[in-house]
Amino acid sequence: MTIAQTQDAQSGMTESIAQSWLALHHGIIPAFDVHKQQAVEVLENPRKNMADLAAVIALDPGMSVSLYQQANDRLLDRGKPMVESVDDALAVLGSSAIIDLVTQHKTVTDIHPEQAVRQACEQLMSRIYYLLALVDQFIGFQGIRRINETRSAAVLHNIGEIYACLFDFRQYQKYQANFHILGADVNSAKPVFGFGFRQLGRLICEQMLLPPLVMESLENTLKTDRRGRVIQYAADISHQAEEGWYHSSMKATQSVCAHYLNQSIGSFEIVLQQTAIASARLCPIKDVLPAAARLIMLPEVKASVESSAHSPASAAVRSETTAAAQSLAVDRNFEARLKSLARSREATQAQLIDLLLVHLDESLQMARVLLLTLSRDRMKLGTHASRGTRHYSLLNKLVIDTDENRMFRSLLAKPLGLWVEPASYAQYEPYLPVSFKSSVLSENFFVMTLFSDAVPVGIIFCDRAHSVSALDREVYTRFKAAVLLTSNALGYLGRQVA
Repeated sequence: MTIAQTQDAQSGMTESIAQSWLALHHGIIPAFDVHKQQAVEVLENPRKNMADLAAVIALDPGMSVSLYQQANDRLLDRGKPMVESVDDALAVLGSSAIIDLVTQHKTVTDIHPEQAVRQACEQLMSRIYYLLALVDQFIGFQGIRRINETRSAAVLHNIGEIYACLFDFRQYQKYQANFHILGADVNSAKPVFGFGFRQLGRLICEQMLLPPLVMESLENTLKTDRRGRVIQYAADISHQAEEGWYHSSMKATQSVCAHYLNQSIGSFEIVLQQTAIASARLCPIKDVLPAAARLIMLPEVKASVESSAHSPASAAVRSETTAAAQSLAVDRNFEARLKSLARSREATQAQLIDLLLVHLDESLQMARVLLLTLSRDRMKLGTHASRGTRHYSLLNKLVIDTDENRMFRSLLAKPLGLWVEPASYAQYEPYLPVSFKSSVLSENFFVMTLFSDAVPVGIIFCDRAHSVSALDREVYTRFKAAVLLTSNALGYLGRQVA
């Protein structure tokens, strides 16, 4: 069998898996609460017109899909071509049908009251706002005139991922952990779902009668026209921004996109960052971590390759504990002790975490180290263990209400590391809870999420308060590598127990 035949066979297999998944996971894509509210306000305002309503619906994947389904179903029955913009779709329906579509459409809160699902959906919507802002910029570079059609297709480009998030959230969480910890391909969810989100999106396009340009943007062939290619590049950059701005994958994506748009790398990077800031200001969904926020974050620790082990057990542990750690950043003694403990039959989660805290305290010479864990209702973070703090320290009694603090909710949503230092403290200070600031009394510290697969275990905090040696980039990289190693070891241990 040739390489091409093998690829075709694999493509057919994954498409079959995607079709089977879609048959078991389907439903109405809800509207975002803020978009539905805006649409209702337009309908109730006599000074607003259909163009104002189209501008709101065009931003919402759920209402857009419902609108296209109804309009294109009517057109196909009449033997007419499908519409490609929300404006044209609204022209097909009567006023009563439009009112029903808006007022009767369920929202994310109606269908998914769980906070974790809502937050994941809102993070996806924040990414779409950035994607749209990028599309506007790229359209300008390319001189594309069909703006409404291109923007409408861009909103629906991530429809496969949106669908997976809404209707198979547990698996979607595993995908997120895989992407953020192990560096999975940003264009594929195959390691978890068995198919890619773009592949799923193409099936959804066929079933829900979405505009041909949406399908075009999901194809990856030489035949993809300029509008589809522009959407693809904007989507790739917006997805890479979920990991930050300075990692190798983002740099590579920027380079390819800049070359396609005939832009210099230096000026193009400035455009991307300025666009991220502008989109964050325009996005009406505030309980998210927008792409612009990651401009002030340091690079994430990337994967390293290590030689195979002598035994299957040690190979499994090595794969789990070193996939996300930078070879130069890892303390080899700590890594060896962590692997040895994870391989032992008596290993517990508490022992692995204690090993991490000791390492941060003694090897990285942190003055204060805290583990903040979630309460049973997952609404609060509280100090569970500490090193270097006096018995009367407020840090030992620290409690953070995660329901009221979006920064710590964002940290718990995915594996993230953060270095707050004096130069950047003013940017973070408004987002830090009062209880945290009054207990820490420092403007220079590290925080990072500790995970076990897709499940957050807690937050690691450490600093060198009152120490002669200040925190620096090398220590921060070693800190993140140690926490990532421990997260992967915890995931490995959890799967062995299960």
